[in-house]
Amino acid sequence: MTIRKTYSLIAIAALLISFAVIFFMYRQRSQKVFIYAEPTQTVYGWGYNIIADDKVHIKQEYMPAVPGKRGFKSAADAMLVGNLVVKKITENKMPSVSLHELDSMGLYKDSAYH
Repeated sequence: MTIRKTYSLIAIAALLISFAVIFFMYRQRSQKVFIYAEPTQTVYGWGYNIIADDKVHIKQEYMPAVPGKRGFKSAADAMLVGNLVVKKITENKMPSVSLHELDSMGLYKDSAYH
């Protein structure tokens, strides 16, 4: 085999390997992750879990941002905030929740939480 053929084979092999690496990297990046919130009953009342890839990534057992450990009074209330956190994650924002956000959802001013 001549040197020219050897270099040609090496170049073709390198090109094929490069295409394979790019293909697999693109394929991994394009896979969607299904992320969702689910309510969970806790010793404090209601909380929520944020689940992605069939694993719990955030376990929130009580209302975030509220002093002390006070659970949500219903699964529906917990889901309002859980879904807000999911929305923030999907928008590449920090998944934190403020008292202002809880107040705007009508979840903190309720006398049951004071």
